[in-house]
Amino acid sequence: MFDRNVNAQVYVNQVLADVVVPFMQNDFPHGDGTLQQDGTRPHTARVTQQFLAQHNINVLEWAAMSPDTSPIEHLWDELKGRVYARAKPPTNVNQLRKAVIEEWENIPQQLISNLVRSM
Repeated sequence: MFDRNVNAQVYVNQVLADVVVPFMQNDFPHGDGTLQQDGTRPHTARVTQQFLAQHNINVLEWAAMSPDTSPIEHLWDELKGRVYARAKPPTNVNQLRKAVIEEWENIPQQLISNLVRSM
């Protein structure tokens, strides 16, 4: 979670460098993995594209007007539904942060696998 807006530099430093590159190197050591991202500015910025190229991260080409087929969008919907369905919904930012983390950890891996396979 971020306490501020995510610009391209934050995306590169805290998402790509800290999470994506280690994941790709560990799970796809032969460079056969592909990263899917949408067309938001931090994803398409020059600094992002240069970073991905320097680290040999393959990126799925994404047409500007293509329908959203990313499983993460369905996962966000699931997470949002779980947070709103809580017996005591969050009433401030700290409670919301706690609820999001708890509900994220409670999403069954099978649901995530099913979403990925459905694409």
